[in-house]
Amino acid sequence: MKRVYLEITDACNLNCPFCTYQKGDSFMSLIDIDHYTDQIRPFCSYLYLHILGEPLLHPQFEEILTLLDRKDFKVQLVTNGTLLNKYPHILEHACLRKLSISLHSISYINVPDAYFITIDKLIEDPKDTTIELRFYETEMISDQLKEYKEKLINKFGIEQTKRKDSFKLKDNVYLYKEELFDWPDISDTVISYEGTCHGGVDMLGINHKGDVTLCCLDPLAYNKLGNLKKDHLSDILSSKTYLNYCEEFRQHKISSELCARCSYRLRFKA
Repeated sequence: MKRVYLEITDACNLNCPFCTYQKGDSFMSLIDIDHYTDQIRPFCSYLYLHILGEPLLHPQFEEILTLLDRKDFKVQLVTNGTLLNKYPHILEHACLRKLSISLHSISYINVPDAYFITIDKLIEDPKDTTIELRFYETEMISDQLKEYKEKLINKFGIEQTKRKDSFKLKDNVYLYKEELFDWPDISDTVISYEGTCHGGVDMLGINHKGDVTLCCLDPLAYNKLGNLKKDHLSDILSSKTYLNYCEEFRQHKISSELCARCSYRLRFKA
């Protein structure tokens, strides 16, 4: 398993139009996170704190990172960045491999200068953490954000990397022009029952309820494989349901009605 997405909360402090799901107010308990990550660790060391929700809203966020430090996880944190000023020592956590800041999230609000000052401080000394500044390619990017993007480019210059749409600003700091995508919905029109995906094969999603799904684009657990409150991950990964999904993807077959409506999987080739 290359990575597991863990939704420690479905709460968010923003209302971005590209995020189509209704936000909630649930938080994983530290006890559950400890229990879940004990099950994840034998299969995967790369943990993404990201499905829906803003992870930095979790009231025990520091304790979560300390827990993951101890378990030697490699963590990618995805955040809108509005609460980063509350965690000035976030880069000192050994587990934090990558900090992805979704700057496009602030296109729909006015943020104080302190928002950019906080990011500038992180960029100044990223330590051993990779910092990724994400911009959706959309016409809705605010003038405030455009000006900040230009400021970064003028200050550092940009260098194309081997990764599509990724540009190096300086060591450990990258600008990523992310392509906007539609979240799959069971009410959408079917795209195809043929194709493949990395879901299940290379990744899993675990939502705030503990439901295990094929990927991070299924926060409502339409493709529910089990629940870590009552099922062990090792049993889930040896279940007929899970193995059938993986084999179908290898054979370029889509049986899940949600996956049949997912356009994101079209990015994955044979």
